[in-house]
Amino acid sequence: MNKTILWWKFLCITALINIGIWLGATWVHSDMQNVSIAHLLLSGIYVLVCAFRSFYPRIDLERYCLHDTPFSSVVLGRSCATIAEICFSIQCALILFELGTLLESPVITTIAYSVVPIIVLAQAFCWYATLTLNHFWHGMEEAAWVVMVSLAGGCFLVGAFELTGAIQLLMAVGVVSCVGSGYIMLAVDIPMYLSRTQENQNQGHAYLSVTDGIRDALRRRIPTHDWHIWKNEVVWITSYFTFGVWLSIGMVFVDFSA
Repeated sequence: MNKTILWWKFLCITALINIGIWLGATWVHSDMQNVSIAHLLLSGIYVLVCAFRSFYPRIDLERYCLHDTPFSSVVLGRSCATIAEICFSIQCALILFELGTLLESPVITTIAYSVVPIIVLAQAFCWYATLTLNHFWHGMEEAAWVVMVSLAGGCFLVGAFELTGAIQLLMAVGVVSCVGSGYIMLAVDIPMYLSRTQENQNQGHAYLSVTDGIRDALRRRIPTHDWHIWKNEVVWITSYFTFGVWLSIGMVFVDFSA
């Protein structure tokens, strides 16, 4: 069987499992407080969008998709991803705000307020890259995420030193998660996008205007199962739709009052 199809089946099975895990989290939190409800709703959106993107994977800028269907629309997929990633950033902001309140740290509280604007900026970079076909702005999107996870990781590190018990372990998990995601973006994603930018410049690649890009993204998609095309995307897509989803669900269970 084609490697791409095997990988896609893994994504689909994982997506279904993740939906089941989220439903389990909902059942566990049947006596929810307000923050828990917010985390569950935000996580639910993130989980469902990641499942949708697992079923219909795309490479936005190149307009590649696995299935030739309207569900593989670049505009539809990118819109859903934007909503999901902002939801994830709100979850992170809520966690950091609670941590800052618990530690009585105005610095951590201020960082909490900065998280969502940073990710909104990252989404703007991503949309501009997708519409103009300029990989450089995908690199800038990843750089914005690196800033966010670095700030969050620093806050979690403070929490790991200041707190005790189960919450200390959760802070340590947060540090490791931020370091791991930051490493993937710095070592894999950003170099890949900058390399593609240089390659396009060497080939005299013409970029689109935003208006032309919208028309192109609405209409054009290139279905392919070619592993040579998909293999460069496997690391970030797989980690995004597995560890990223588990982090989102995991944040539902962080309780600073325990």
